[in-house]
Amino acid sequence: MRKIKFRGKGRDGNWVYGQLVIDINETGIYTYILVNPYYIENYACIEADEIIEVDPETIGQFIGLHDVNKIEIYEKDIIDTGYDRWIVKFDNGSFYAMKPNTSSFLDLSREIINYYEIKVIGNIFDNPELIEN
Repeated sequence: MRKIKFRGKGRDGNWVYGQLVIDINETGIYTYILVNPYYIENYACIEADEIIEVDPETIGQFIGLHDVNKIEIYEKDIIDTGYDRWIVKFDNGSFYAMKPNTSSFLDLSREIINYYEIKVIGNIFDNPELIEN
């Protein structure tokens, strides 16, 4: 079963990982500590019992897959196929990658990730220069 989790940028500028919490006054992430964040099958969670407010624009969901280096892939990540760079998106119930400034898209699956040797190289908030031009 796929672990449903989110990340968002805290008000201090650091990334926060956990379960999404939304109320009328704020948007936050209920945090937990990942003992081994790179291998989802082998990690253990320790709940931190803390809700950290995050910038709602930065929230992205874990897509349930890892790149070829076993890095978790999140919505709004920038991925590289070796030929092109793509932005990970979610729409109509599925995750896919969109090539900036085009209508080209790439369905994301374990087979596609392995075939293109997809790597996460950043995200649209910390590394916008990776997709400019």
